[in-house]
Amino acid sequence: MTASRGTRGPDFLVIGAQRSGTTWLHRVLRKHPALWLPPVKELHYFDQLTAGRTWQHQGRWRRIRRTLVSGRDILDPWHLRYVLGKRNDEWYASLFRQGRSRGAVTGEITPAYAKLDEETFERIRRINPEVALIFVMRDPVNRAWSAVNAGFRNSRLAGPLTLTYALEHSQKPSLVARSAYTETIRRVEAVFSPTQIHYCFFDELKDQPERFVTDVLTFLGVDSDRVGRLLPKGTVNSAAGSSPIPFEFQHKIAAQYLPMVEELCQRFDGPPQKWRARYQKLLSKAGARSAA
Repeated sequence: MTASRGTRGPDFLVIGAQRSGTTWLHRVLRKHPALWLPPVKELHYFDQLTAGRTWQHQGRWRRIRRTLVSGRDILDPWHLRYVLGKRNDEWYASLFRQGRSRGAVTGEITPAYAKLDEETFERIRRINPEVALIFVMRDPVNRAWSAVNAGFRNSRLAGPLTLTYALEHSQKPSLVARSAYTETIRRVEAVFSPTQIHYCFFDELKDQPERFVTDVLTFLGVDSDRVGRLLPKGTVNSAAGSSPIPFEFQHKIAAQYLPMVEELCQRFDGPPQKWRARYQKLLSKAGARSAA
């Protein structure tokens, strides 16, 4: 599907599961000469429409501090507009003006948009009726464990990560909503044409990064030759330091998400099929332990 440059807003949005390689993807896509993405990865416009003005302003400053490189002047026109502008649809569209003026295909990556309700997706469609959506999904068990570890590190909690903390943290509504893939698919497809949506999986990004990026670029209608030059040498935002997933955690999350994964398997080949087989094996092993 070729992303069409609308008169307002970005040409594409990347949404999806938290901890699904979107930081890596942001760096890759920003290197493509036919694409333009903001220097701040996650703009968080549509998921924070009702947030208080002070909180929104502070959030914008936090995101800039995380993404600016050392020595860069933050008072350039884009950052001034991002931090000081009045948040509305016109302001949001203006953040992509720089890319549009170059004739580039513009987009942004905010995984949290996967939680948006149907009404907000309608708002996105009104801003640009031809916007393209890229929805990245990840094994819910692995995604939950990665999110738990990230939350534990960010909270700077003392002592080891406990199973009790991990299970409680994994059930936070915001984290559960990030793995409700079939619900997101229903809301998205109620608003957008199937040709506007590209579904992909973190497993593919990790195992076959060149093919993953090639598929994304083909969907966006830009040159997909020499993809290797776009790929970073190392991992980005990796949770490699996470401890092994306890069996009890795997069993609990697998039982929680198996019905959804089975629904995904009716539609997608590849990763969801592997998730289902693994979950079924986990639950079978748990049953054998209980019977022993």
